[in-house]
Amino acid sequence: MRIGYLGPKGTFTHFACQTAIKIGHWSGVSANEYQSLDQLFDSLNDNDVDAIFTPIENSIEGPVNRVLDALTHTKDAFIDTVYNMPINQSILSFNPDISPSEISHIVSMPHAIAQCYAFIKSHCPNATLHHAPSTAGSVPMIDALNLPKSATVVIGHQGISEFFPIYVIEKNIQDQKQNTTQFSLIKRNVNTPAQKELDAHCLLAFSTPKDAPGSLLNVLEIFQRHQINLSKILSRPEKSAMGSYIFFIEFPVNFDTLSMSDLLSQIEEKSLYFKHLGFYRSQIIHD
Repeated sequence: MRIGYLGPKGTFTHFACQTAIKIGHWSGVSANEYQSLDQLFDSLNDNDVDAIFTPIENSIEGPVNRVLDALTHTKDAFIDTVYNMPINQSILSFNPDISPSEISHIVSMPHAIAQCYAFIKSHCPNATLHHAPSTAGSVPMIDALNLPKSATVVIGHQGISEFFPIYVIEKNIQDQKQNTTQFSLIKRNVNTPAQKELDAHCLLAFSTPKDAPGSLLNVLEIFQRHQINLSKILSRPEKSAMGSYIFFIEFPVNFDTLSMSDLLSQIEEKSLYFKHLGFYRSQIIHD
């Protein structure tokens, strides 16, 4: 099994992917890193990998919009399993003796910086922020930006120190201590859970006629008629015209009381665009 993941090594995605492989007891797995979400989905589309592993939502910062967009625009891409992992952000530096008040530059990806905003404001108010493509990718940027190593830190997984000669200065600096990221294993085929499998969910993407009063309600009423409780609803721009949106709805699946094929057909009938994005179970993991 070939799995692509959003790299480089040392990111939270890398450690989450390694944990998922371990607890899944998958044999003969090769994990290949990709430097962007676009490259990751291209690898799946081009059959270079059998599955991809990517973050899809954070409890503080919300959904990873690029992943939602890629799921809707990639024909054969379906969520197979999701993993919820607690995220503990750390400060790391080449200078082992640096204190937060001495930090003049912080390098990390935007999501990580946002998750630690209150800490940065309180302890490093004069630090200049630099955005990187990933947390682990922040380390090479220190040299690329010619930043002083004695006064520069990165924010990310403490395990970054396994891949670079860098020191963990302070752990658990995220503003919300219950910070969790949901990662998804995405494959080219829809996974159909066992009929009585518990905790299975379904994710759908659809659009309705623009400026047509009640068009979204027409879809939501289908769930109400079947007494289905929605666990998530959000929207993303459809990208072809201002004011056009794709809606994403997640809900628990109960095969004992509902014909899923009938439900999906009813929703598709009321939609301009429709895609079933997968059946999946959720697991809690700890790296």
